[in-house]
Amino acid sequence: MDNNEVAKWLRENPRLDKKMIGEFVSDRKNADLLDSFVGTFSFQGLRLDEALRLYLEAFRLPGEAPVIQRLLEAFTEHWRKSNGSPFANSDACFALAYAVIMLNTDQHNHNVRKQNVPMTLEEFRKNLKGVNGGKDFEQDMLEDMYHAIKNEEIVMPEEQTGLVRENYIWSVLLHRGATDEGIFLHVPPGSYDHDLFAMTWGPTVAALSYVFDKSLDETIIQKALSGFRKCAMIAAHYGLSDVFDNLIISLCKFTALSSESIENLPTVFGSNPKAHIAAKTVFHLAHRHGDILREGWKNIMEALLQLFRAELLPKSMVEVEDFVDPNGKISLQREETPSNRGESTVLSFVSWLTLSGPEQSGVRGPSTENQEAKRMALECIKQCDPEKLITESKFLQLESLQELMKALISVTPDEETYDEEDAAFCLEVLLRIVLENRDRVAFVWQAVRDHLYHLCVNAVEYCFLVERAVVGLLRLAIRLLRREEISAQVLLSLRILLMMKPSLLNRVSHQIAYGLHELLKTNAANIHSGDDWYTLFTLLECIGSGVKPPPALQVTVRAENDAGAQSDSEIYHPNESSLDRGYTSDSEVYADHKGKMLHSVMDVDMMNSGWLVVGKDDLDSPKTIIGPSKLGSSPLVNQYSLTVGLDLGPHNTKSLMKCVESLSFIVRDAAHVTPENFELCVKTIRIFVEASLNGGCKSQEKRGKSHKYGPKTARFKKKAKERPLRGSSQHQHHSPSDEEEEDESVPASYHTVSLQVSQDLLDLMHTLHTRAANIYNSWAEEQHHLEAAGKKIEADSQTLWASCWCPLLQGKTSATLARQEGQQPHSSEQDV
Repeated sequence: MDNNEVAKWLRENPRLDKKMIGEFVSDRKNADLLDSFVGTFSFQGLRLDEALRLYLEAFRLPGEAPVIQRLLEAFTEHWRKSNGSPFANSDACFALAYAVIMLNTDQHNHNVRKQNVPMTLEEFRKNLKGVNGGKDFEQDMLEDMYHAIKNEEIVMPEEQTGLVRENYIWSVLLHRGATDEGIFLHVPPGSYDHDLFAMTWGPTVAALSYVFDKSLDETIIQKALSGFRKCAMIAAHYGLSDVFDNLIISLCKFTALSSESIENLPTVFGSNPKAHIAAKTVFHLAHRHGDILREGWKNIMEALLQLFRAELLPKSMVEVEDFVDPNGKISLQREETPSNRGESTVLSFVSWLTLSGPEQSGVRGPSTENQEAKRMALECIKQCDPEKLITESKFLQLESLQELMKALISVTPDEETYDEEDAAFCLEVLLRIVLENRDRVAFVWQAVRDHLYHLCVNAVEYCFLVERAVVGLLRLAIRLLRREEISAQVLLSLRILLMMKPSLLNRVSHQIAYGLHELLKTNAANIHSGDDWYTLFTLLECIGSGVKPPPALQVTVRAENDAGAQSDSEIYHPNESSLDRGYTSDSEVYADHKGKMLHSVMDVDMMNSGWLVVGKDDLDSPKTIIGPSKLGSSPLVNQYSLTVGLDLGPHNTKSLMKCVESLSFIVRDAAHVTPENFELCVKTIRIFVEASLNGGCKSQEKRGKSHKYGPKTARFKKKAKERPLRGSSQHQHHSPSDEEEEDESVPASYHTVSLQVSQDLLDLMHTLHTRAANIYNSWAEEQHHLEAAGKKIEADSQTLWASCWCPLLQGKTSATLARQEGQQPHSSEQDV
């Protein structure tokens, strides 16, 4: 290393230890460095004492004589060269420098002054007599040196205070400013703010938390909160999510919302002003800087759950939409059932009788103090405005929104932390947030769909949470079908309902029926695909008439239950390996279902010759058919049965009526009847006709072979004088030996409803029958430009007979005979 650079560094850094500098440069091993160090001083034109004063400011002079000698020898040699050797020789210069140091000690060292009288000018002159090469030094110069040392001590400015130290530091800065280091670099404001905050935020938050927790003075508490807000602003400015999350977590601890039991929460929270301030700050920061919240959403949602449990949230947050309730809304905070309420009333009365004094007054009701505390708690929560978290979620960045939704989805019922009502509340908050963000719902739809899938499909028995999940899925479908980018996925997600256990599907049929009715009324024009219409009509059949959901979906659920939720594409198009597991895809189910409709219900084996087979005897023996069949060479089946050949399970009367109303909405508006849903509409009408007879409690066809659902398919009947509960019907299972008593077990009130439904269905069939020719002609004209014959719609008599007239006549005949006889037909062999 270059000695000149080291010497310059030692000289120009005032922060270095002066004692260490003196020891380092005076070492015998660093003789060259000492010469370089002394060479950094400019002594030209300075008197010896002045140069010595400047020299001794740069380091502390060691106490050993040999060391002092080396330092002074280097000093005097450099001074003589800088000033043209004014003295006789180097020894004379060295002696004068040493005398100046001794004079400084004699005049200003307190220990020396106690023992001896300070040296006078004459004594100073006498000591230096004949030293300058046998001659005397100039007397005026010696006098000036004496008075300069006597009046101003040679000191180490670094070790002084006040003006001495300040002057020294200023002189050092001026000296450094005259060098290249004096060039000023302009740094933009805030260049190092991020780095400084990253280093200091941890101790700062810890200190603020301690002061806020321990202080009782209102002014100090407000200053601590101001510090929290400023830290939050800086963290938000630089996008430091981990810092902001820690701030929220720290503040949530001071709200007392997570540390108190639900019974005491309103009282403890309401009577704690510090908890009020902390809660307001938490919600204020979440409203203002929610964009950078990540993990902190979990703590905020936990606080919301505590407020929900303690019934401190505003009414608008606990009331949710409902399809069935007359008011259109229900409360998530359900009241006790009458039986439990009565039991608890008796127990309370007994306790009141057995207690006395202050205990008795506590049982009678909350004290005035508790009531006031709860009022203050409600007022504080009102000022926090927690609902703003939902309504303004549309302004959150996507990553923050996804973390918020993840925090809500993580709340599922368990034995320790969350119960069913907690999960239902979080589900409703999640649904409201999705609807607030419908402009970008495509980015979060998969997570929401998987959550609804988990709640609906994995449910073992009916509960309030399952009902809210079903209603939520339908609410989303109603609101989101208008958005083209997501409508297809939303309609596919409705198949989640078909994956539910049939018993659960029956329990929520009332809600689904009303929800589908609303969906069709508001969005029928937005449904174009035949597969989507198949999903909707299958749902109508299942909830209105008790038809079992497609087996493929039910088997898929059982086989894939351990694998979690499937994507919409997997539900609709399972991979080919699923065939090896014993089930087929929905598209195959749809094709197979349509094929069976075509062959078993609507296929009349029409030929190009125009002849129609109309007799039962003609079906008993195969005949040679002239002309190619448009439907292929499939074997003939009894296409004239008055029944559709399906086992109808239990169903809710009101659900059936609502489904018929939905069907009526589609049929009576020609714009909603399309080539994609016409045949499905006809089939569904026929199934509803059959379901309206005797409550659909009896199978319409006695098969010799077992049904695809197995020989243990349930037969249901309604109890006499039994009214259906909201959202589901009550049915009783009975054995085959009771079948002969079925007619007597059906209540008279159902026959009245059945007649009304049958009349509505007859009107619908009549409407379709009379309009069929015009509808098909209009479709054929719209598609006349299509060249592929397979894509064209024919409007000839054979097509009309197969697709419309024949099945409608079968349904009308079945409904008419039942109305006349007061019961459904008992034989499937009745022919037209």
